Amino acid sequence: MSPTIFSAASVKKASRQRELEAELEKIKNSTSNTTNTLPAREAAVSPSEEKNTSTPVKKESESPMKQDQFKPIEEKEKDHENEPDEPTKDGAACIQRQPEDYSEVLRHESPTTNPLAAFVVMPPGATFLNQHSKEKILLVLRQHSFINVKWIPISLLLIVTPILFFPVLPLFDFLTSEFKLFAMIGWYLLVSAYMIEQFLYWYYNIYIITDERIVDIDFISLMYRQVSEAKIDKIEDVTATTTGLFAGIFNYGNVTIQTAAEKREFEFLNVPQPAKVTKFLNELLLEEEREKLEGRVM
Repeated sequence: MSPTIFSAASVKKASRQRELEAELEKIKNSTSNTTNTLPAREAAVSPSEEKNTSTPVKKESESPMKQDQFKPIEEKEKDHENEPDEPTKDGAACIQRQPEDYSEVLRHESPTTNPLAAFVVMPPGATFLNQHSKEKILLVLRQHSFINVKWIPISLLLIVTPILFFPVLPLFDFLTSEFKLFAMIGWYLLVSAYMIEQFLYWYYNIYIITDERIVDIDFISLMYRQVSEAKIDKIEDVTATTTGLFAGIFNYGNVTIQTAAEKREFEFLNVPQPAKVTKFLNELLLEEEREKLEGRVM
């Protein structure tokens, strides 16, 4: 065989052809990898994602489910406890109005803190015997302070009597100084007992008006008292009477209440502002009727 002779041009041409073939092979491999990954990515997409991409997302306002449905049970119960009670058909749960909401008299009065007042409005912390748990004292009445004029001057006169008249009158001249001292002490004990009895009679003869009933407490003595009461809805008629010059000047009088209870008639004697007391009782009557119509009677 004759030897093959390779020229420089043929060698350069062959190397260039191999380089071109290598580049074509790389392009083919990259193209095949791209086509193989596309089906894998399409297969990885779940049906739910495909559905979400195909349908538009609804707004929160268009969602049929309420936001409250996603709250935890504890939060729902707490929200329910904070909600005000609504009246039911049987009246078991009802909203009771405050006295200032329906009474014009109490709306213009402030709570009274003076323990010696005769016209006491909603006394803070005051209670009485047989008071119900949810019963509110709205008004406490005593006889007008001017009524005490009857016994206060008499008591002052009895106090100064031994000082003014005993030295002048020779009634106790035959007694020794020790017996005169005992007689003076006995005299002042009697005067003190008279004053205390009159004050207690005025202080504990009271008339109480609550949001449920009226109560008349008659203090007869330290050993005896009489308590009468009637529900507000039993009141049939209320009358105020003011007679006399001093009653007109100092604005006090009698309030007569006719009821359908066991005690047919209640009489609040010499109480301050009898017209205002009558107006207040009529406001309680109207509120009681409104509670019955609205089913708010407990």
